[in-house]
Order: sequence, then structure tokens, then C-alpha cells
Amino acid sequence: MLLYYLTGLSCYGSNEADFVKTIVVDVMERLNTNPPCCLAREEPEQATLFGIEHRIKQVEEKFGFDHGDETRIVGIVGMPGIGKTTLATELFNKYKNKFIRCNFLKIRGKLAKMGAESSDDRLRTTFLEGLLPNIDVTDDCVKSKLLSNKVFVVLDDVSSKEHIEILLGDRSWIKKGSRIVITTRDRALITDLDPNPYVVPRLNPRDGLMYFSFFALGGFNPEMGGGYMKMSREFVDYVRGNPFALKVLGRELLGKGEAFWNAPLDTLAKCPNKSIQNLLKISYDELSEKEKDAFLDIACFFRSEDEFYARSLLDSEVASEITDLAYKFLISISGGRVEMHDLLHTFALELCSLSSTKEKRRLWKCQDIVAALHGKMVRLINHDEKIVITVRGIFLDMSQVMDMPLYSGAFTKMCNLWYLKFYTSTCPRECEGDCKLNFPDGLSLPLEEVRYLDWLKFPLDELPSDLNPKNLVDLRLPYSKIKQVWKDSKDTPKLKWVDLNNSRKLQTLSAFSKAPNLLRLNLEGCTSLESLSEEMQTMESLVFLNLRECTSLSHLPQMNLSSLKTLILSGCAKLYRFQLISENLESLYLDGTAIEDLPSDIVKLQRLVLLNLKECKRLRSLPECIGKLKALEELILSGCSNLETFPNVEDSMENFRVLLLDGTSILEVPKVLPGINSLLFLRRISFSGNGVISSLGSDISRMYHLKWLDLNSCEKLRSLSTLPPNLQWLDAHGCISLQTVSSPLAFIIPTEQIHNTFTFTFTKCCKLNEAAKNEIASHVRRKGQLVSSDDHHNGNFISTCYPGYEVPAWFSHEAYGSVLEPKLPPHWCDNKFLGIYLCAIVSFRDCGDQSSRILAKCTCEFEDLDAPCSRFSIPVESEPRNIESDHVFISYISWSNIKKRQEVEFKKGCVPTRAVLRFKVTDGAGEEIPQCEVVKCGFSLVYEPDDEISNVVSLPAARTMLNGESSQGEVTTFQSGEEAPTESPTTADSTSKKNSF
Repeated sequence: MLLYYLTGLSCYGSNEADFVKTIVVDVMERLNTNPPCCLAREEPEQATLFGIEHRIKQVEEKFGFDHGDETRIVGIVGMPGIGKTTLATELFNKYKNKFIRCNFLKIRGKLAKMGAESSDDRLRTTFLEGLLPNIDVTDDCVKSKLLSNKVFVVLDDVSSKEHIEILLGDRSWIKKGSRIVITTRDRALITDLDPNPYVVPRLNPRDGLMYFSFFALGGFNPEMGGGYMKMSREFVDYVRGNPFALKVLGRELLGKGEAFWNAPLDTLAKCPNKSIQNLLKISYDELSEKEKDAFLDIACFFRSEDEFYARSLLDSEVASEITDLAYKFLISISGGRVEMHDLLHTFALELCSLSSTKEKRRLWKCQDIVAALHGKMVRLINHDEKIVITVRGIFLDMSQVMDMPLYSGAFTKMCNLWYLKFYTSTCPRECEGDCKLNFPDGLSLPLEEVRYLDWLKFPLDELPSDLNPKNLVDLRLPYSKIKQVWKDSKDTPKLKWVDLNNSRKLQTLSAFSKAPNLLRLNLEGCTSLESLSEEMQTMESLVFLNLRECTSLSHLPQMNLSSLKTLILSGCAKLYRFQLISENLESLYLDGTAIEDLPSDIVKLQRLVLLNLKECKRLRSLPECIGKLKALEELILSGCSNLETFPNVEDSMENFRVLLLDGTSILEVPKVLPGINSLLFLRRISFSGNGVISSLGSDISRMYHLKWLDLNSCEKLRSLSTLPPNLQWLDAHGCISLQTVSSPLAFIIPTEQIHNTFTFTFTKCCKLNEAAKNEIASHVRRKGQLVSSDDHHNGNFISTCYPGYEVPAWFSHEAYGSVLEPKLPPHWCDNKFLGIYLCAIVSFRDCGDQSSRILAKCTCEFEDLDAPCSRFSIPVESEPRNIESDHVFISYISWSNIKKRQEVEFKKGCVPTRAVLRFKVTDGAGEEIPQCEVVKCGFSLVYEPDDEISNVVSLPAARTMLNGESSQGEVTTFQSGEEAPTESPTTADSTSKKNSF
């Protein structure tokens, strides 16, 4: 530092004594750790540090002090009041003594003090004087002085790119290794200097509550009255972590009673605090007129709308209003939607409500809209002169008004109207009555600027002829009385969305022949529409066409809508023939139509992902080329009652995942052809309700990826072949002819990943033989033994149910009734313990109506004199269905579900050695069903076997081996399919069958 001053002596122009004094004073100032006056906080509160440490660390990473020879310019950006200046101040105070030249310049405040006299030169001079105190900054050697030392500069609250250029220039005066921080509300200002600036996040709920409590309650006190803490959280939630708003509101509430707190809490969303409003208004006033319009339009009408949709309505596809507002943090783009902070939203609505002094009005309050429709929207300039206020948007909730006749010219003075919406916040169909707005003398609608026209139950046969739709983007006339949209074809170059759903008198679509940019057309429920116009060929951009329940539609014209991806023809009961109108379809819905077959040119749909043919009762066959649809993922044939065959798929369908054949008359399961990856990738198959199939065939076991198989009510099914190894869900309810299952029921690969849930349901399969029941129970046992105790298998649940009245023999404890009290060995939950098996025999003989879901639940309570108890519930679930006989419910729950709690409760001393298990049957609401009686129950512990699983070891024998209780070292094993010995319970308090676990 001394060398710097000595080298600058010749430029200083003073005697040596004065120069030494200057050095001493300057050094003393630099050694002083107190912040300069301009940076001193308004009050020495610790509250400013809540949540700031993490932010400081994040900005320090951007400083990159490890790269000392590199100059870094770091932007700090965010919405008004979020803490940009506070963060920059903390950073400046932390690092200012590490640099020779430092300056913290509050630009907006400095310019305000300069007032009308402010100029570029004066601002630059002020900046240089901060960097070079006591030096003539007009001297020619200023640049050389600056280049001799690294600088640390904060340019705070920058509102113009010109200010940055004035102060930093070409940055040739900045010595390498300097650090420059720029804080601004407009990210666009520093994009060139820092493409990835630090965006100051809002305070998290905890820090926000601490910060607010500091000002409102004099400090955070968890013991504070419940009312205060509840309201504090509501204030914090409303301002969403904005520190300035929390401070302002907190200071107003300090020392006030709960009644006073309630007042602003009730009105805050309607009328923002004045200090907060003034802060936000600074950013608003700096907007251009187009940006102001876009900001207010979004706040009033299009908050949370899709970004592309909002841009289209605001004419912002080419213009940059949406982007500019996002860069200024007045809106945000989240998940592709335009969002707005609650503070900004309230501020914008308040601005609009005070628009009596402005000429553009956005109306959503009923009384204002009624006044406008009656021509009473005027503003007095003086006693003699009045002007009509321009209305930009009207959103009227018609549930708030009575029937209202209007004269035909209600809109004649609204030629600048952009948005018009008549809707209802209750039932959108408003089943009772017609539109509450009626026009006895007709309607004139001379709108040329309208972008958005949404009129529920539009009362006329067509839109008025004086409507000019040249700027129309979105047209919605649901449940209207229109027969045609307008008589003559009109140019609609900007029209992208049309929704005419349930306009039951609509007969023609000729109105849209000049809509080349139309993206979505919704004609659902237009029951008078008999055909589509060939003029639709001009809709080159149409992506989505919905013709659901167009019950008069009998055919499709021959045309090619090259952009169409989704075509919905569901419920078009008169459509007998499907005509391909786009080769780029991805989703095709033909469910409920009268088609008998599919055309051979459907093979052209190489992008088709979903084909829905549900309830096509006339459909008898599918073309062989169905297997050539390489992109097909889901084929729905549910309810095609005349469909008897499924074609042999000889092509690879690697994307094919879902095949639903429930309610069909398919004679046999689709074949998996040898050497061809045809159906091998299926994840889900349904044959529910099939009254023909008697066997699944052996091919089903080759579907290695199959996870979901629905055989519900396949009443002719007699046997189950071996199922695929990764099957997680099987529903064979109501398979009344099912007698046998293969052994093994499904292949189990020891290295397979055991999934979170595994449920095989055989309710009401009353003809199952004992070998089949044993195999079903044994399969659940083998699945449970393969579940590892590793943490990543958290939450495994395995269950099954089938007709029967015996607890399987491999359960170590069982009892009559619904209560089981096993005695557990010491340290029973050792490191080899995996989980528990539960069994309940439930009698449904007197259950009566079973329209509700049925759950067999067990509550397990572990007890010991020196340890607390632990409870958990394990449901075995069944969908609503009629069950009459006794059924066996078996479930496995992994130890990882309860391990953490047990470890915490029993970490001292031995674990409990007594357990009480209580079983009951409940409905979907959790209410016990006393008529459904648990007549027997069982319980068993599951341990990891010592050797790798080749032949599955019986649980009692395995525990005998593990505990060293086998005198001869022998272990009893049962091969898959072998019947295990059966024993009856001996006492009601569950004596162990094997006297071991």
C-alpha cells in the first residue's frame, strides 16, 4: 500500500508532510471494521442474518477466489425486497479489507439525490471518488492508479444498462483479480456480463417465521400463544419469504393485540401495505406501456396459464413482454406456466381497482361489469366534459347475476376490448336455464382487437356479423345455441384454440376454413354435426381434434391433416368406417364406435402410441399388420365382445406395454412366437370377464417383463400355468372353475429385485384343490424369504388370499379367534431377521352387503416390563366384491417398515419378548365389520437363510437350524408343490407348533 502512495506522489501535488497524513488517515479508515455510513444498517438487528449464511456461501462460490488472476463480475438479482442489497452489504463488509480499492455505490439512491442535476459525468465522478479518495479524479493518471490495485466494487440497485456502461466502460481500467458485484431487479441488464447471475431465493418457512417473529413478537418464542403463532405462519405464507414485506408487516404488528393482527390478515390479499406497494411500484413505473399491460393482464386474467398460451394472447410470441417481465421478476415461469408472487398479484389488482384515473379498465367485479354493459363507464374531466373509459377485459361470473336483458349496442363503445369471458363458478353446464344475458333486439359485437372470447351458453344462432376475428386467438362457446359460428368465411390468421363443446345445434365447420394456425378443435357433444367439412384440409397446424359423442357423425372426409396427433372419436355411434385422415397420429380413440374392422392402411401410423377400441361391439378381428405398428405402447380392446382372435404378431414390438382384452371373446392367450420379440415386452394384460379361455397356456411364463395380470371373473378358466417371474399383481377373483395351479406358481429368481408390493388374489375361487392352495401360500413364503433386509428395500408388502379355513402349516404360531399372543425368544430381531408373516381366516358367511372395500387388519403390540410398546397395522386389501365362504388372508411385511422405530425404542437392553396381535376386518372407511369374523389367525417370523436358496426351507425348520436345536443336524424341507403337513391349533393363546421360531 505504501508503495502505491509513493508512486502516486508526483500526481498528488502536495508536500510530503500532508501526504503522510493522508496515508495515515486512509490506512486507519481501511483498518476500521465498522461499515461506512452509507452501509450502516438501519438498526443493529441480528434478524438480517436469518438464512443469509447459505446465500453468502453460494455467492462466494461465484467469486472464485481460487482463480486470483481472473476478474469476476457477479450479478445478484431478484424481486423487490428479496434481500439483494442486504446480501451485497454483508459480502462487502466481509471482503472490503482484502482489497486496496473498494466502493459500494447505491445507484438509485445516488441518482435520486442528484435530482435534475444528475448527469453521466457526475455519476462517473462520484464513483471514481469512492475508489480514489483524496485524489483528483480528473487527472490523467487516474487510470494508471486504478490499474495498480485490484478493486472490489458493488453497484447496488442498477436500473439501467447505461449506468453500467458509464461506470465500468470497456473495463480496461480494472486490474485482473478484481471482483465486481451488480445487484438489480432486471436480469436482462447484466446478461452480457454474467449470463448466470445469483438469484436470491426467498426465505424458507422456518427462517421466514424467525425473521417475522423478530419484528412482530420481539423475537422467536415457540411458547407464544397459539393464536399469534398461527397468524404469524399465515403472514409468512402470504408474503412467501420476502424479507422486506416480513419486516414491514412485523413492525406494524409489534406490541398489538390479536384483534389488531386479524385486521390486516383479513385485508392483506385485497389491499397491500402501503410501504410494500411503494416498493413494488418502483419496478412497475419503470415498465413500458406494453409491459404494464401484459403485467396487469396476467394478474387479472391469466395467472397460472400456460406460457405459450399467455404469449399468444398477449401478442408476445415475437415481442418480449413475457420474457422482460420474467427478467424483472414481476412474473416467473414455472413448469411451463406463468406464475406471479402473491404480493405482486395483490399489488396489480389494487392498481386496477384504482383505475378511475386511468383509461384502461380490467373488470371482474360484478357491479363494475353491469355498469359497463349499461354504458355507465365514464369519467368526469370537468363539470362539462366526460370521456368513456376504455375497457380492456371483462370476466363476469354469471352465477352472481340475475337474468339481465341488454340492448343490442352494449358493446359498441368497447371496440378496444381484448378479453371477454362470461362463465360460471358453479356447474359449468348450468343445467337450469339459459344464459343470464339476453338480447331481445339482437346483438352488435363490433370488436376488432378481441383476442379471447369465452361465452358460456351463447344465446344466439351465430356470432354477430360485425365481429372482426382478425386478432382472435381463443374462441370458446361451450353449451351454446349456435348453428354456425358465422355466415361467411372470415380470415382468422391468429386463431389457435376453438372450443364449441356441447353446442348441440352446430351443423357446419365452414367458419374455420381460413384458420391455418388452428391447433386445437374441441367439438365434443356436438350431436347435430353429421360430417366434417373438406375445407378442414386447410387446418395445416391442427394437432388435437375432439369429436367425442358426436352421435350424428357418420363418416370422415378423405383428407390429410398433416399435423394431427390426437384424434378422439369416442362414442360416435354412427361411425361405421374409419377413414385415415392423418399419418402422424400418436393417439387414436375409436372406443364406442360402430366400426367392424380397421383399414389396412392403418399400418401407416408408425407414430401411433395409443389405440383405444374399447366397447367396439361390432369389431370382429384385427388386421395382421397391427404388429407392424412399431411405436404402439397401449392397445385397448376392452368390451369388444365379438372379438375372438388376436393376430399372431410376427414383428418386434419393443414398445408394446399394455394389452387389455377384458370383456372380449378371445379363445386363447396371444402367442409369443419363438425367436421373435413380439409380446415379450408387455407389462400389463387383462382378460377380465372372458367367458371362453380355459387355460393361459405355457407362453405366459415367457413374458419376463409382465407385472400386471387381470383374470377377474374368467369363469371357464380351469388351470394356471407357471406365471412369469416379475409378476407383481394377479387378480383371479371369481374364477369359479379354477382348480389347479402350476408348481411352481411362478418362477422366483433369487437375484431378482423384489418390488414394493406383491399381491395375488384368488377370492371366490371355490374349486381350488388343496395342492393349489398350498402352492399359493408357499409362493408368498418364498417371495418373503427373498426380501433383503437392506435399507433400499424399504416398504415391501406381499399378500395373497384364497378360499380356505386352515392356517398354512409353516406358520409357527396360530390360534382360534382373532387374538394371538406368541412368546418371542430373546433377541429375536437379530441381524438375520427380515420380517413377519401374518395370516387371518375370515368368515364372510354373514357379511351381507359387501359394496365397500374390505380390509383384513392386524395391530401388533410388543410388550415388556422394561420397554415401551410399539404398534403397527398391516392391511390385506380386497376390492368391493361379493364373497361368501371362508377365506385365507396371508401377508408379509418387511422389517424395514418398523425397524427404525424399534431401534430407537429398544436400543437399551433386550427387545420385548411378548407380542399381542389383534386381527379384525374393516371397511374402506376403517370401520370394523363385526359380521365378518376372524375365526383363526397365525403369526411367524422370517429370517435370512444361511445358505443361498436352492430348495426353500420351511420356516420352523430353518429357525431350528439357526438356533442349534436340531440334535441330528437335519433340516426338513418341502419341494415346490409338495404338500406340507397340517396341524390344528392347540390352544387359544397360541402354543407354538414347533416350539421354536
